[in-house]
Amino acid sequence: MDNRSDLIKLGDEDIYLILYLWKVKGYETKELAQRFHISAESLEDLLSGHVRRDCYRGFNRIEKYLVETY
Repeated sequence: MDNRSDLIKLGDEDIYLILYLWKVKGYETKELAQRFHISAESLEDLLSGHVRRDCYRGFNRIEKYLVETY
């Protein structure tokens, strides 16, 4: 499976959920890869912002806003 093909099947909601579970709830990457049926390499690319950049940037903006206002 190519590095990004497993991420293409996920909707934006799934991507935001993955980012939330990882950044806020502290889930391990292994747990996330199994839960969402994606490869570890794809997950690393997602969590570093190399793929699905719009979702990654959007999540970071929301997180920054919430930290600054609460």
